[in-house]
Amino acid sequence: MLRDTIVHLLRDNFTEAEIRGKKSYLLERQQLQSLTEFKSQTEVIGFLADSPYGPELSKLPDSASPAEVERTIGESLARTVENIETSAKGNVRQFIVEYRRRYDARDLARLLVFKLQGRPWEEYVATRSPLGTLSDKQLRKLYNIENPRDLIEEMGDQTLEDRLEDMQLENPSPDKAALIRDIIVGWGDERFYAYARNELTGRDRASCVPIIGSAIDLGNIGIILRGKLLGLADIRSHLVPVSWKLDPKTLEALLAAEDIQQALDRIGAHRYYRRILVGSRQKYEETKSLAFMEVLAREHFARLGHEIFLGIPYTLGVVLAFLVLKDNEARNLSAIISGIDAGLSPEQVRPLLAT
Repeated sequence: MLRDTIVHLLRDNFTEAEIRGKKSYLLERQQLQSLTEFKSQTEVIGFLADSPYGPELSKLPDSASPAEVERTIGESLARTVENIETSAKGNVRQFIVEYRRRYDARDLARLLVFKLQGRPWEEYVATRSPLGTLSDKQLRKLYNIENPRDLIEEMGDQTLEDRLEDMQLENPSPDKAALIRDIIVGWGDERFYAYARNELTGRDRASCVPIIGSAIDLGNIGIILRGKLLGLADIRSHLVPVSWKLDPKTLEALLAAEDIQQALDRIGAHRYYRRILVGSRQKYEETKSLAFMEVLAREHFARLGHEIFLGIPYTLGVVLAFLVLKDNEARNLSAIISGIDAGLSPEQVRPLLAT
């Protein structure tokens, strides 16, 4: 571990100093809470004028739609990450590339769902993540494949094909579309997890695996819950076959649960994830939706990110922590913009934020 620290000091000191400088510009919880009180997106844009988002947002016309504002926030996030990647060297640069590949999986998940729903290319491309590494040309080629099975074969590998093999793809309901998305996202997270376990060592691995590993576990929990919601007979074949804190006994108990409520009760008793998914059954009963799971997961990742910044500074965990916190900030701002556009009250917007 001493060797890892020395390597970081000699090779990555500039990148880590740059990241700590950028972290100082992250919006604090109170600032995000205050933004929910604003009545228009113009007020939000004005508030962000002196933030890292200011230069991009200032170029938008007054008539910009909420979707354009959210897209601009995403592009600003991507530019921040690309600047760090450009200045980084060796393992740090490769780590950022692997991190961005996770967004390729998210783009591919969205592409497949849009195709299955018969939605046009123009609508899809407006929603793709600017953090992904796939080009519009590559994505357009995939989008033009008519047969869904051929599309899956082209965009993934045998692992992904096997996980979607028994899935009925035609005309998916919203819940089925969400399950397809979760399976593909899990496949992308599995690749990142394998990279972290196989290529990282010492403090680098120890600081990164809690975030990446819990993403795998929470993704599998989400797949099980959606499978219960849809009444699927075989859920196991859709799961990522690795885990971090989700032990085999708990996994079997979740798979054997009679319904989604019982599954939520069982995960609520888990020694680690009960802290993260506290009150999940009540939230599901109130909303009849699993959308709250994403917010709880993001809150967990943000907590881990803040803890990393309080620890040993010279690890790849600092890079991952900043990427996680910056992504979370951008998502929170998008939720605020969408909430204001929908006419939601501050009390309705705040539960959508992960702070």
